[in-house]
Formats: sequence, structure tokens, C-alpha cells
Amino acid sequence: MINQDSTPIPCEECGLPTLYVARLVSGDGALLGQTMVCTTCRQHRADAHATAVR
Repeated sequence: MINQDSTPIPCEECGLPTLYVARLVSGDGALLGQTMVCTTCRQHRADAHATAVR
């Protein structure tokens, strides 16, 4: 889940300002930790995987 208080910063991989802090939560909503997620790179990986599987 992307933290709504997070301001995007430039990603080291793609260079676009789409790197966010994301909260890792359990099924019951308890906070497990945080990580950085680039929404652009994540979409590119998903597109590449979908193309490779077809």
C-alpha cells in the first residue's frame, strides 16, 4: 500500500519521479514494515512478464 503521506522522488532505475514509500501490512492491517516502490518500473516489469507469458 503506497503511503499517502509519501512524496514521489526520482527512481534510480528509470529516472522518473515515481518512487514512493510503501507500507507492508499483514492481512489484519498490522504494519510489518516499509519499502520503496517505483510505480513506473513495477508496471514495466508486469508488462514484460505478461508479454513473455503469452
